[in-house]
Parts: sequence; structure tokens; C-alpha cells
Amino acid sequence: MKRQNNEKIFFERLEKIDPAIISALKLPKKRFSFRINRLKTTNDEVLDKLEKVSIVPKRVEWFEDAYVLPLEERQNLIKTDLYTDGKIYIQNLSSMVAALELSLKEDEWLLDLASAPGGKALLWSSLLENRGKISAVEPDRNRFFMLKRNFKISGAKNIRAYQKDGRTIGKRCPEYFDKVLLDAPCSSESKFDLSIENPVKYWSIRRVYRNSRLQKELILSAWESLKPGGVLVYATCTFSPEENEEVVNFLLEKRADAFLTEPDIILENFKSGLTFWEGRAFDESLKKAVRIVPDGLFDGFFLAKIKKVR
Repeated sequence: MKRQNNEKIFFERLEKIDPAIISALKLPKKRFSFRINRLKTTNDEVLDKLEKVSIVPKRVEWFEDAYVLPLEERQNLIKTDLYTDGKIYIQNLSSMVAALELSLKEDEWLLDLASAPGGKALLWSSLLENRGKISAVEPDRNRFFMLKRNFKISGAKNIRAYQKDGRTIGKRCPEYFDKVLLDAPCSSESKFDLSIENPVKYWSIRRVYRNSRLQKELILSAWESLKPGGVLVYATCTFSPEENEEVVNFLLEKRADAFLTEPDIILENFKSGLTFWEGRAFDESLKKAVRIVPDGLFDGFFLAKIKKVR
């Protein structure tokens, strides 16, 4: 009975947020994405080697290092030395969008809070060709060592990893970083496959509320670690407004120097953030946040780009 009630609540909430999400989560994924790692290879080398094994990826228009393939080619790609040697990195396009919104420059210092598995930090290590400074924080021991392993395989030398609780970083490192990325721990609703039986057996509204409390602590810590004039990108792979708009709205209420800005990348499956949920109004600027509706290639995602005014 409890499971059935949770499932009922889950679907009712998605219907209110955006009915398109339910339809999208019932569709099987047909494609996946990867990007090249400039620290070890070039686009031309990757395309030449893949052509020799009859793999022909399609390049993404808005990011020259990103490519898309049919899902049935995934295992073939993984078997190539391009993958095992860290010359390419399999990463969802939604994750790439969140990272690219930072617009990091080589003289800037990035904090990647709750970093594992490290794909977003690695994207910038690749683009900057090991210039600049990146600090990657991950509290979980197992995920921390996975993070370090990924950095080593990719040849990233401008990233330092720390096994720390992200909630302490603001006090440890006040106004240290030019850019901060917080891809916060969440209820991961976008990972649910609604085509299977009992797809939300681990979901509960209590877990959503618990995550929201943690996320609010993390976003305040992230904000305190950010330099004046810097940019924070807050992201999750969930749909719940309590873990998304409510968290950003909490920051806006607590910090007068926080202002949302429009993201640089806008695509057809991107929807504006909510300004009202369950009887509560949020700051009107939440319209500038983005909820990415899954479409068989993009994972469901939420992101907000927030500037710290001087």
C-alpha cells in the first residue's frame, strides 16, 4: 500500500510539473553521447579511428567536441582503445550543457562541488588543455577514489581532488573560487525507467524533502566559496521543485548578492523554471532557470546560472 501511494504521488507531481516528462521517461533511449579528450587526442584522430571500425558518429552543433551514436554502438565504442585509453569520455549532453555554462577561462579557479564521477571537471580540463586550476570535492570514499581514477586515466593534471564534506567548503575557503559548479546529490528522478514494473520503488516524498535540506546547506557553502563577480551553476538530475527551484529561491532569499542570469545554451527540449509550486510563489527570476525534458538523448536535468554581484 505504501509503495502504491508513493507511485501515485510521484506521477501526480510529474503531471503538475510537466506532463511531457512522463511520456519521455516511458520511451526507450535510442542514442548516447560522448566527447573527445583534448589532453590525449584530436577530433580528427577519433573520427579516423572510428571510421576504420565502421563507427560514424554525428557531431553536436553547439559543442565541437561532442558526438552522438545509436545506443547499439555503445558496446563497440567501449571496446576501442579510444575509450580504454581515456581519449574519449562517455557523457550525457545534459551534463555537458551544465559544465559549459561555466565559461571557464584559463586564469580562473573552478570548484566542482560533489564532483564524482568527475565528467564536468574533466570537460574543462580538456578544453583548457590542463591550464587553470580545478578543485574537485567528493565526500563519499568509494566515489572519491573512482573520481581520482577517472582523472588519472584522462591525463588531467590541473585537477586536485579532495575527500571533504561540501557543506564545510564555504567556511574553509571563503571567496576563493572564480566559478563554482554544484551538481547536487538528489533523488535522481530522471534516471527512472517508467516502462518497467514498479519503476519508482526507491522514491518517496520524504527523500525529496531530505535532499532539499542537504542541497540548501550545500548551495550556501558553494556561495560562500565564490568570489564576488563569480558564477555558480546549480544543477540536479531530478525534476522535483523542492530540489530545484526551491533551493535556488532559498539562496536568493538568504543572499542579496545572488542574481539569476540566462543560460548561454537554449535548445528545444529546455523549459523555463517554475515560479509557483504547491501554493508557494518563487522569485520571478526563476524563469531564467532551465528544466531539461528528457528526449531519448538528453537526460532530464535542472540548471540555474547565478551571478554573485560585486
